[in-house]
Amino acid sequence: MSQSKDDTAMSDDGFHGPADQDEYRMSELAPTDVGELMRLDAEDESLRRYKEQLLGSAAHGDLGDRSDVRRVVVEEFKVVFEDGRQDILYRLDTPQGIEYMRTTPFAMDEGVRYKFAITFRVNHAIVSGLRFRNKVKKTVLSTTDEIVLGSYAPRSQPYEFLYPRRDWMDAPSGMFYRGKYMAQFRFIDDDEQEHLKVLYTFEIKKAS
Repeated sequence: MSQSKDDTAMSDDGFHGPADQDEYRMSELAPTDVGELMRLDAEDESLRRYKEQLLGSAAHGDLGDRSDVRRVVVEEFKVVFEDGRQDILYRLDTPQGIEYMRTTPFAMDEGVRYKFAITFRVNHAIVSGLRFRNKVKKTVLSTTDEIVLGSYAPRSQPYEFLYPRRDWMDAPSGMFYRGKYMAQFRFIDDDEQEHLKVLYTFEIKKAS
C-alpha cells in the first residue's frame, strides 16, 4: 500500500505515512478541562476571544454527549475509492460494530486507489495529541503508519479525518501481494491512553 511521496512522512518504524498533521491539529492546549481553560486570564478580552475561536462550541458549554463515559468515540470507518465504486463502511460506536469489523473482511482489487475516512466524536474534555496508528501484516510483510491528528475540543458535532487527506493510497499489485492481510488500527493520545483498538482483515484480489 503506497501513496505519493509529497503526501508522506517517515513513521517511527521507517515506513511512510501521511503528513497532513497541521490540517487536523486544533491546538496543543492545557489544561484539558474546558471550564478551567476559559477561566484562565478571563479578564483578557482578546485572549478570551482567541480561546473561544479555538474551542468552538465547547467554549459555550457544548461538551459532547455527557451521558457517554467515553472521551473519544469512533463512529464510522470507511474505505473510499477514487474511481467512485461503493464505499466500504463499518460502524464502530458499539461493541457489536467492532466485532462485526473484526469478523467481516473486506476486499479490494489490486492497484485500486483508496483512502480511509474516519468519523469520531470527543466528549467531556479536550483530548491532547490524538494519534491514529495503523499496522498491516501479511506473512513476512509488515508496515506501521502513524498520523498525529492533534488536540480536539469536545462537541456534539463529529470530526472527520481522511487518511491520506490530499492524495490516495495505492493497493499493491502483483501475485506476491494478492491474498489476505491482517491489520489493526488504534486511537491513542499523548497520555498513551488507548481510546479504540480494532482488529480487521482484508483481501487484495486480482483485478477483474
